[in-house]
Amino acid sequence: MEAQLAQTPQNFNFFSLLLIAGGIITAILSIAGLIYYFLPHIIGWYKYRDREQYSLGFVLLQVTIPRGNEIKIDAAEQLMSALYSIKTSGGFISWLDFLRPQPHITFEIVALPESIRFYVSCHKKFQDLVEKQINGAYPDASIKEVPEYNIFSETGEVAYTMLGLRANNYFPIKTYKDLPTDPLSGLTSALAKMQPGEGAVVQMIIAPADGKWKEPGKKFIKKERDPGDGEKPKAPPDQKQIEAVEGKIQKSGFNAVIRIVTSSTSKEAARAHLSNIKASFEQFNGPYNGFSGMKTRSEKGFIKDFIYRYLPRFDRLPVLTSDEIASVFHFPSKAIETPHITWLPAKSAPAPEKIPTSGLYIGKSVFRGVERPVYISEDDRRRHMYIIGRTGTGKSELLKTLMIQDIHAGKGLCFIDPHGDAAEEMLELIPPNRAQDVIYFDPSDTDRPMGVNMLEATSEEQKHFVVASIIGLMYKLYDPNKTGIIGPRFEHNVRNAMLTVMSRPGGTFLEVVRVLTDPEFVKELLPYVGDPVVRRYWTDQIAQTADFHKSEILDYNVSKFGRFVTNIMMRNIIGQSESSFNLRKVMDEGKILIVNLSKGRIGEEYSNFLGLVLVPKLLAAAMSRADMPVDQRRDFYLYVDEFQNFATDTFAEILSEARKYRLNLTVANQFIGQIGEDLKNAVFGNVGSVVAFRVGVTDASFLQHEFQPIFDEKDLVNIEAFHVYMKTQVAGEPVPPFSVSTIKDMKAWKAMLRPDVGRAIKELSRLTYGRDRTMVEAEISNRARL
Repeated sequence: MEAQLAQTPQNFNFFSLLLIAGGIITAILSIAGLIYYFLPHIIGWYKYRDREQYSLGFVLLQVTIPRGNEIKIDAAEQLMSALYSIKTSGGFISWLDFLRPQPHITFEIVALPESIRFYVSCHKKFQDLVEKQINGAYPDASIKEVPEYNIFSETGEVAYTMLGLRANNYFPIKTYKDLPTDPLSGLTSALAKMQPGEGAVVQMIIAPADGKWKEPGKKFIKKERDPGDGEKPKAPPDQKQIEAVEGKIQKSGFNAVIRIVTSSTSKEAARAHLSNIKASFEQFNGPYNGFSGMKTRSEKGFIKDFIYRYLPRFDRLPVLTSDEIASVFHFPSKAIETPHITWLPAKSAPAPEKIPTSGLYIGKSVFRGVERPVYISEDDRRRHMYIIGRTGTGKSELLKTLMIQDIHAGKGLCFIDPHGDAAEEMLELIPPNRAQDVIYFDPSDTDRPMGVNMLEATSEEQKHFVVASIIGLMYKLYDPNKTGIIGPRFEHNVRNAMLTVMSRPGGTFLEVVRVLTDPEFVKELLPYVGDPVVRRYWTDQIAQTADFHKSEILDYNVSKFGRFVTNIMMRNIIGQSESSFNLRKVMDEGKILIVNLSKGRIGEEYSNFLGLVLVPKLLAAAMSRADMPVDQRRDFYLYVDEFQNFATDTFAEILSEARKYRLNLTVANQFIGQIGEDLKNAVFGNVGSVVAFRVGVTDASFLQHEFQPIFDEKDLVNIEAFHVYMKTQVAGEPVPPFSVSTIKDMKAWKAMLRPDVGRAIKELSRLTYGRDRTMVEAEISNRARL
């Protein structure tokens, strides 16, 4: 008994130790279990704790491609390979890489009714890299940072799924190299079926994967080729399968998932669209791998992940290589005929480095995210500018932008506006310090008409130039195709009549009509005629013509002038013996001459007539500067909208001669077909700068020769409004064509308008240069003996 009692403490100690040890082991195992269970969640929480903040740093880039591009899918494969460079590494503490997420990029195809658009989204710190890589693969692509899109509606229904791989990551899917047609065609066809109130998105998220995914593939190959000692292969190794796995694991891999979301007015329609889109991915299913659905979170959780573009927090994400990713997502080429794809309307090109950094501001060159202001120098402006574009493309706005710069710079200019709206607006933009420089010629102001004497000339050379201009005016009005309505006989009679009237100072267009109908008036003027040829026209030719033939000839001539003499508004303008403003002084003193030839107010015929009168007179005034040294000739800028209405054969002479007299032209119109062949050749042979807004097919066919090889006919037809293609010279040397955005802040522009200032300037001008209608009519009546 005593012996048993002596052994009891020892037994007790032994069992106590066992119990303690068991407890410790149990605790350790429990802790290990807890760690095993919770550690991945802790690591996941730590790894992705900032992912919402990170996601908010993403930018959305819309990528558009020219419709006719022939870029192959392998360009997208090269793009994807290059994007692997975003992979981050911890360097000497790379073993901690599992604690930090790899950066990811999202590729998205968004379908709305009659719209399929392609987007790329990445963190803004990778934006420059991503844009450069896209442009490297797709040189003509347009990449624009845009606001977020939205396919959802408050009353809509949603369907969704996420696709992964159905087999191990090292098994490849079918790629574009294995498919007979572009796989994008099937996918976009499913997306093209959206109706109003519907939308769909295919979202592909990729992140560079480490090389661990390749290890099972290597083991698979090794096992297939050499099952090991004592093991016999159940079947001969599948060599094609081995080669396929080898081909995939030789490439860099990306963790990748594909989300598909559809929205519609009913759950059934949303699911139907989802099913159609999902079915388009079956084309990638091959003998070894393909896409299948993955387990997804609740609808709320899935949509949040979709909106925030989260990469799923799975331990083992699907892995795709660059060629597999490129097969699913690439930008469309001409091979894709799916409707509703948003194509790039027109290409863009950067402004050359030679473009000056100061001068007249045209707009800004925007190319691949780089903005640069575009200017034209003073000297290059002397080679003239031609602007062409359809209605509503931005021609008038550009003209106003150019003119207001000249006005603020203290330069002299003339603006001839056949519409009137721009002329009125320019008055409201005039700075007060230049108010007294403004001459506002408005023929519709019949109470105080300004005079424009068509026959004013200060030399014999000017007289003959004026006569030639008026004869050209008659051809333009009555015989533009030179069919014989205005012929040599008309020219001969009218030339002599005008030279006769001009022989006495103060003669006007009214006297030309009178000299053709009043023999007594001819006798009154003959003593002033110094040219013997002109005198003999009256004393020999007309005097010896029978009265019947004389009346027939002269009446025909008079009929061409009658409508401009009988109209009171026109008569009070062209019937004044002295012009209200001297164009030579306007140029030399840097005045601002705004000519409002609104067709709506004065009629198209009278608008054209006055424009045809003023343009040659401006050249005549410029040519009279031959009497002063070149360096003293002040630059004067002539702006003419719809210039074809005011262009005669003498206009070609203006283009070739005006430069030396410092008359610098900026002319604009809508269609090349509006100008004759000779004038067209003169324009494109003499202007230093051609600015093309969007034009029609016919004009694009002609203009493409000016802009090739940078831009073609399709670009000229499709360029956006307020964007231009520009071909210019720098220091007299041509530079390659480039694109320019002429968009301006219209809100700021409208804020500059001062209607009260415009009204004051208009009143000041009419009081300074206009004359009382009663006095004008009395003078004309007295002089013409009407």
